[in-house]
Amino acid sequence: MRIGIDIGGTKIGFGLLDEEGKALFFEKKETEKEKGYESVLQKIKDSVLNILSVHGLTIRDLKRIGVACAGQVVRADGVIRFSPNLKWRDAPLRDDLESFFSVETIVENDVNAATYGEWKFSFMKIPKNVVGVFLGTGVGGGIIIDKRLYRGSEFSGGEIGHMILNPYGYICNCGARGCFEAFCGGEYIVKRVIDLINEGYRGKIWGLAQRDGKIHVSYIEEAYYLGDEAIKGLWEEVIEYLGCALTSIVNIFNPDLLILGGGVISGTKGLIREAEKIVQNKAMPGSKKGMKIERAKLGDLSAILGAAFLDD
Repeated sequence: MRIGIDIGGTKIGFGLLDEEGKALFFEKKETEKEKGYESVLQKIKDSVLNILSVHGLTIRDLKRIGVACAGQVVRADGVIRFSPNLKWRDAPLRDDLESFFSVETIVENDVNAATYGEWKFSFMKIPKNVVGVFLGTGVGGGIIIDKRLYRGSEFSGGEIGHMILNPYGYICNCGARGCFEAFCGGEYIVKRVIDLINEGYRGKIWGLAQRDGKIHVSYIEEAYYLGDEAIKGLWEEVIEYLGCALTSIVNIFNPDLLILGGGVISGTKGLIREAEKIVQNKAMPGSKKGMKIERAKLGDLSAILGAAFLDD
């Protein structure tokens, strides 16, 4: 058996997997990142022990624990060098888990893992050159070149979300202005809408939010299609920056396949279609020739499977 763990800015996903990649169990828990690294680490330990107990398993039944985590991960030693959304620096996650469980533990950037998981299980490792772009709380990227996951010389490559699209744009959690993430990350988009509402705006988005008292990206897109005046400009900005970011990625990497995933993508209906129009319009002819844009297929299991089976 293998356990895959996906640590995100708001949720942690846990999956119990067999050797074929079949998920025998899956659950999500709140990250509660505001409580700090040690609290999240303890939650992971407790959750893994509980999963094993519920399924009548022991530590000896585990071949690997694979952890996907948002941020810059030093793959060689499993240290989270910097995670803007979790507010972690130099967190020794692999060593902390291996010393507790005595099971081989691999820690990888969450979107590297998700891209690998999609490539291995959804696309059977067929495309040679792949870029994964996942829009969730923030924006992350994974790059596969000649069928190998690209990590960079210091294991910090693929930080597509922190590609600066406008140096005068919104402030990003990483400290820079105008990052791809700051324009298209779900947390940032929702915050801009909440700011509008707090200023007294009461367009169609206000009515949609009354369904459950929350602002979701899916509601924002719906308000856009309903003609909400303020949301129209805001959502068009998201579409434009997403399309331009993807165009740059296509021009730089000339991939066979561009995989789009994450909560912002899964929660919207027309965002991929609208962004793809911009890519087809703006990308260089040779860069986009033969390239396919596909929606991620594994949902919450992408990074869990990727981390658990990385490099297999």
